[in-house]
Parts: sequence; structure tokens; C-alpha cells
Amino acid sequence: MNTLSPASENGGEGANKSQSNTKIRDVGQAKYKYKWHWHILFVHFPISAFLGSFGFMVLHLITQTDCFELSTFVALILGAVVMIPTTVTGWTTWKKSYKGYRSKIFLSKIRISFAMIAISVALVLYRAIFVTEVIDLHHEI
Repeated sequence: MNTLSPASENGGEGANKSQSNTKIRDVGQAKYKYKWHWHILFVHFPISAFLGSFGFMVLHLITQTDCFELSTFVALILGAVVMIPTTVTGWTTWKKSYKGYRSKIFLSKIRISFAMIAISVALVLYRAIFVTEVIDLHHEI
């Protein structure tokens, strides 16, 4: 979300002055800077969308209701779409804040994010191309 950090002695001017997403606010005697961290905002959406998709699929398998299968597909599309800005903001945060430092954790996160994009896009395409025909044939029988 955002981070509260005390402003510097010279009225809030410091290393972060050039960033356009920093706002200064007076709180009593101290001044605080708000800095938006877009990656933190984006990162929770694909996680919740993929978990929701899994939950809807479990409900579909238990109840055999088509609306849960459609909800699975919609949540999967949402997760796949939101993975793109999540990966981009993660990449830019890594390059900007951590100077592209290559460590195991960063490389693992990069690999996982690209794998999640590939898998979710493959699942969306599979569902869009093949599963609709199977559902239509199932309803005709």
C-alpha cells in the first residue's frame, strides 16, 4: 500500500523528491511522506483470483452446477490479466529499489511469476477452445 516515513529536516526534500508518487502530509509537528508501492497493491489480486478459481472449481465438482464452472473461468481470466501488471511492477521495483540485485529469492520470484503467466494463459486458452465444446455436447445428451 503506502509507507509512512518521516520527512527529512529540510522540509521533506531528500532522496525521494524526484518521485512523482510521493506526497507530504503534516501530522502534528512532524511531516510524513506517503510513497505508493504499486507492486504491493497488485500482488494480492492474482493470488486471490487463482484461489477463488480453485474454490469455484471445487464447488463445481461437488454440485455439478455450471455457474461455478463459469465463475472458475472468469476468475482464471482475471488472475491471468492481473498477473501482467503484477509482474511489471515487481520487475520495476526490483530494478529501482534493489538495483537488479541477483539473489536466489528475486530470481525465484521472477521465474514463478513468468511460470504463473504461462500456465494461466494456457489454462484460459484451453478452457476457451476445448471445454466449451465439451459442455455443449454434454447439454445435448
